Amino acid sequence: MAIDVRPETAAPPEQNPNRLKKLVIIGICVIAAGSLLCLGFTPMVFSGIVQSMRDSAENAQEGCGSLGFTVDDDVKIDGLAADQLQNAATIVGVGQKMQVPPRGWVIALATALQESLLHNYTVATDHDSVGLFQQRPSSGWGNAPATATDTRTPAQRLADPSYASAKFYEKLLRQPGWNQRRLAEVAQAVQISAFPERYARWESFATLLVNRLTKGAANGVVATQGDPIRCATPGQITGAGWTVPALGQVGSGFRPPDRPSHQGVDIIVPRFTVIHAASAGIVITSKCNASTGNCDVDGGISVKGCGWYVEIAHTSGLTTRYCHMVERPLVQVGQTVVAGQPLGRVGSSGNSSGPHLHFETRVNGDAVNPIPFMAARGAPLGTRQ
Repeated sequence: MAIDVRPETAAPPEQNPNRLKKLVIIGICVIAAGSLLCLGFTPMVFSGIVQSMRDSAENAQEGCGSLGFTVDDDVKIDGLAADQLQNAATIVGVGQKMQVPPRGWVIALATALQESLLHNYTVATDHDSVGLFQQRPSSGWGNAPATATDTRTPAQRLADPSYASAKFYEKLLRQPGWNQRRLAEVAQAVQISAFPERYARWESFATLLVNRLTKGAANGVVATQGDPIRCATPGQITGAGWTVPALGQVGSGFRPPDRPSHQGVDIIVPRFTVIHAASAGIVITSKCNASTGNCDVDGGISVKGCGWYVEIAHTSGLTTRYCHMVERPLVQVGQTVVAGQPLGRVGSSGNSSGPHLHFETRVNGDAVNPIPFMAARGAPLGTRQ
């Protein structure tokens, strides 16, 4: 079994950009948190939402379950009023009826949170924008009658949460690869907003809402109401927007007693196995990181660094890292990647004694255990399915 005997992050000083990246990520998170207050959440309400998100993360099931799911109209979440929760339930319920995968529900909720905070505005205040999604009749929204006898005006139709949700999903499903792309990117393709990146800040909370309303549907892969929730395999995207980077048994774990500086887990897979992006994001690192300066050969226990590796920034201050590739990665810094996109192939470059993928997950720059992190997102590591 291949293991690393030195921490992958022990790169030569001039090649270690972690401190700067951590400051940038923390800065983004502080700005995002402040923006929630600016959007109308009082400090007390904001605290309630944050606590709900923490509780959800702590109580997230490990694995994906096998139970069917229904929308729970009676769920309570601190920080959201009854009308907001009812509107959230309507959005999810419409998605179920249309057989939209749970990833679509997360995107729809994040969009409605940004556009209206889940309040159904029946009177236009921003140009002619109305409803949960602030859709505009002048842009063509609402022109199609719901039924042959629907005589409502476009604005009246868009003020109907069920109608507005259905129209959002219809346009969402027409976007190529929508379930693998960054939430902000695909939401923007539907909405055409002046501030496209603002949708992304709601992704974690929208995932929480889906899980609370459906008892965990965002934790796995599921197609229609009543279907069992399945764990994701490479190429399958959970409702939370995550997938397994590579299928294989876990070797060295996260910070074991004999290796407390091991900041990730080692997934034991054959050389040349394709490594997939665990979630959509932007590549922030793609380079050779070895004390020898050569990543085109196998490393060893005396070599420091990750070898050929990739790091991706996701939403909400999350990053993932993929080390020891056999050759130069397939992606470049600044490139946007979709969930499941090939990043490179497994090798043994850098601080490695045999082929494997060293995989890290980080929150605001700090390493966290990838095992519960990925399990809570419906993409458990260490399985062969």
